[in-house]
Amino acid sequence: MKEVASRRRTARNLNEILSTHTPFTRFFNTKGGFTMIQKLRSNQKGFTLIELMIVIAIIGILAAIAVPQFMAYRLRSWNTAAKSIVHNMKADEANLNSELGVYGHTEQAATTLQAADAGVAAADTSADTQLAIPATDTTNGARLCGTTAPDPISGNTRTLAIQISLGRSMVCLVDDVNNANDDSTFHAFARHYKADTAYAVDNDIENVIYSVSNPTWPNLAGLQATSIAAAWPPAEDIGGAAGGGVPTATWERLR
Repeated sequence: MKEVASRRRTARNLNEILSTHTPFTRFFNTKGGFTMIQKLRSNQKGFTLIELMIVIAIIGILAAIAVPQFMAYRLRSWNTAAKSIVHNMKADEANLNSELGVYGHTEQAATTLQAADAGVAAADTSADTQLAIPATDTTNGARLCGTTAPDPISGNTRTLAIQISLGRSMVCLVDDVNNANDDSTFHAFARHYKADTAYAVDNDIENVIYSVSNPTWPNLAGLQATSIAAAWPPAEDIGGAAGGGVPTATWERLR
């Protein structure tokens, strides 16, 4: 009996505390439930259809602005890569000429530095992925290869190749010519597989890069632009020549 009376007194004291302290009465009802939390839950709402439509419209506007800018940025980066290739080819040709006395050319297939001269051809790293890496004495790769004219006494020629770096998705054509006296010159052309512009340098014209563009060229194999064969004696052979561009059809100096 004493224990029951004690429990009743404890219950009365708890009711008095709950009834006289507002923080508790806000959260607890007579059944011991959380009235404030229940109210908060009942007031929770989702987004309205109009709000969702506004958000979707904003995302669409941002995408319409950002996507074309991103695509234009990527195209510029690919074109810049091709421009760098023809610039590097001029430096590589200078190195080869200092050792051999004549200029060299690119070749169609990846090979080692010790292989025989395979003749002038475009090095297309999309067609032969091994051309994306430089050639070494033991590893097939891309190289510039030059061969001298026959020696007037012995009739022998000398061949020398140096490694070049082209990277992926690049096509590069370096065309050389040398006469019986080993007077030599070259043209270099390059285009990225995904780009719309080809670039060129003429060894006979200092500090000039030429370009020609066509919006249909991206993702097409090969150089696409019309290459101009190197010729002796020295002259400006590329500037103004037909290049297959649209709307400007000819090779023009970069401004």
